[in-house]
Formats: sequence, C-alpha cells, structure tokens
Amino acid sequence: MTDWRDSLRRVRLSDGREVVGGSFRGVPFLVSSDDRSGGRRAPGHEFWGRDNPYYEDGGRKARHFRVEAYVLGDDFAAQRDALLAALEDVAGPGELVHPYYGRRTVVCLSVSVRHAVADGRMASFAIEFAEAPAQGIAPSEDVDISGLVDAAATSAADASAKALASGYDILHLPAFALEKCQAALRAATDGVQLFLAPVSETAEELASLSSQMQTMTSQASALIGAPVDAVDALRTAITEMRATIEAAPGAVKDALLKAYAYVRDAVDPPEETTPTRQREAANVRALQGVLCQSLVIEAARIAPSVPYASIDEASASRDAVTDAIDELLQTAADPVYDVLAELRATVARALPSDTTTARMVTLEQRVAVPSLLLAYRLYGAVDAEGDIIARNGVRRPAFVSGALRVLTDV
Repeated sequence: MTDWRDSLRRVRLSDGREVVGGSFRGVPFLVSSDDRSGGRRAPGHEFWGRDNPYYEDGGRKARHFRVEAYVLGDDFAAQRDALLAALEDVAGPGELVHPYYGRRTVVCLSVSVRHAVADGRMASFAIEFAEAPAQGIAPSEDVDISGLVDAAATSAADASAKALASGYDILHLPAFALEKCQAALRAATDGVQLFLAPVSETAEELASLSSQMQTMTSQASALIGAPVDAVDALRTAITEMRATIEAAPGAVKDALLKAYAYVRDAVDPPEETTPTRQREAANVRALQGVLCQSLVIEAARIAPSVPYASIDEASASRDAVTDAIDELLQTAADPVYDVLAELRATVARALPSDTTTARMVTLEQRVAVPSLLLAYRLYGAVDAEGDIIARNGVRRPAFVSGALRVLTDV
C-alpha cells in the first residue's frame, strides 16, 4: 500500500537533498505545520416570525494558507535572507509549492521571523499567503533592461567621443611627440586582434576583423590626426562581429575586458618635463582613455545578453564590468563621468536578471559515482551531466567524487 507521505511535495535544498517542504518563487523552506482557511461569502438574513435564516451566497472566499516554516543548516542566514527577499522584495503574485496543496499562485500577506539560541542553526517563519486574483494586483510593466543598458552604452560612447574631440590636440607637435599616441592606437588594435580573434565564430568575421585591425595599425600615423574616426573604426570592427556576439556573447564580453586591461597597461604617458611633453602626455591620456572606455562600454552593452547558468556567474560578470567602469571613472572627464556612472548603475541593475535563478553550491561527494547517476540524483534528469563535468574539470566521468561545484537548479 502506498504511504500517504509519498504524495507530499518535495523541495531540493542547497546541499542537493530532497525533503518534504515548500517553496515560494523557487526559494525552498521546510514546513512544521500549516492551516488553510476559505469558505463562502454568505451574509445571513433572519426574518421576524421565521425560524429558518436565509443566507445569500456571494461567491467563494479567498483561500488563505498559513505556514509555519523554517530553514536549517550552516548557511541558514543566507537561506533566511533569500526567502525574505522572495516574500517581501518582489511585487505581484508568485508560485507557492505547498507540501499538501501543491502549486498555487499566491501573494504574501505577512511574514515574521524568529531566532532562538536554543534552536542553533535555524530560523523559523510564520507566513500567511492569500490566493491571488486572476488579474495582477496592480498594473505592471516589463522593463527592457537590455535596452536600457544598450541606450546607456550608446550615450557613454557618444560622450566619450565628444570629450576626446575637445581634449586632444596634436597641432604643431613634432613627430617624436606623436609616437606614444600611435603606440596607444596600435596597442588597441593588437589587443582586439589578440583576444577577439580566437573567439570568432565564422571565417568571414575573423577575416574582416583581421583586415580592419591591420589597416588601422598600418595607418596609425594618419589616424591619430583624426582620433574620433579611429575610435569609431575600432567600435565598428567590434559591433560587426554580429554572428559571434549572438552565438558566444560571454566569450566576446570577456575578450573585450581582457583587451581593455591590455590597452590600459600598454603605454605610459611621458614625463612632463617640457611644454611639448605636457601636451604629449595629455594627448596620450585622452586617446588611451577613450580607447579603454570604448572596449569596456561594448563589454557592458553585451553583458545582459549572456545566457548565464547561475546567479553566481551573472554576479561575477556584473562585478567584472562594474569594476572596469570604476577604474575608468577615476580618470574620466566630467561629461563622461556622469554617463559612465549611469551605465554602471544600469548594468548593476540588469545583472543578475529575474530569469537567472540557479545558484552555485559546493557538494561533497564522498563516494565515487558515475556522472550520469550524480546528475540524476541532483536534478531528476541527466541533461545537466555535461555541466557537472565541464564545471569541475572531471577527467573520469565514471568515477566522480570530492568537492563539486553544482547548480541548485537547471
């Protein structure tokens, strides 16, 4: 005979265990008790001289689910904060997985949290959910966050070009005072070629990129006389890699950040010992700065389109881009500073996105098992076997053991 417990819903904890419990917006919790209320809206009418009352049926009452929940473990504080964020910080209805009543669309009406020294690694919750109406609680709008990042990147690129045009002057400078500017431009073309070429998805795009970078390198002495045109040519070479950006946006984003670091460290301005050297140093800083800005701006533009496997990967990408922008802000001119700061804020808002829900955890697999079996135990399917192998550099898939980095959900 089937045990009644077999019909209860289960959730997967951060350590990979499946236990009887619930979840809200995908955040799991354990349940110690629950109760449900409902009924009909039926005001009663009692008439003089009649023994039987009359009840007017006004429809079903909203169902309320009160849950005594808890989170447990060494990371209980992180679990507590994740559950509170799901309950309090996101507007509108969400999906409740209830151990007894299954999947329900509800809103959180109230929540209280309790800690007790005697309980140890545990936080207790008293949560009241209410059945959500068919329509949204309030008018909502879908924000095109990728579009906002793209617009902020375009504004930053325009401001950067304008600042270069007003702060760069090589008129009447001798040839020796132009060499470092040429070196900065060649460093940019070398960096783009060095890091972007290996990730190119098509032979056509690789050939086009190589051709454009070689042309810019050979014409560096002429292009420094029209620096805005040089920067535009660099950006065009990057944005024309459409197939590569679409197929491997993460690789392109990482390549651009590596190219930025390469260009940033490639040329040092000369010592400002004479008026000529002072102008040369100012020109080098201006040109090198806008070249670095261009690479980081394009990396920021691409970052939201990367299909991140986990919140951890999205957060790491966000930090890499915002850290690079922070470096640029230290030397940016005032008009550029404001738009770069806006770009930084927009990227920080965009990543991780609402669609990126999985988290990375470390699982200690003490007994060696085949990777297929491990994937099935973790996710109930074998589709994620390749992710486990690639993420942990597994050499022998038939014998997987040790500390493994795995996703909480796939």
